[in-house]
Amino acid sequence: MNTLEEKLKKFLEKETQRKIKNRNINLIEQGILDSFSMMKLIFFIETELGVKIDMEELSPENFNSVAAISAAVQKYGDKAD
Repeated sequence: MNTLEEKLKKFLEKETQRKIKNRNINLIEQGILDSFSMMKLIFFIETELGVKIDMEELSPENFNSVAAISAAVQKYGDKAD
């Protein structure tokens, strides 16, 4: 796991009080990430990581695992440059 993935994992584990065993586990299917925790995650990404998430491009595929979230954050961050 890279540093961004570690930050995301730590945030999600703290917010959901659930252990995330690996970076590819489907957070939605496992019941770790729901609509409320998704909004908290987006707020965290925007405020703490400084990356604006385009709500029109938001999809479950981009937010179903720590690895996918990390890739989406990097993609959105690159758009801001």
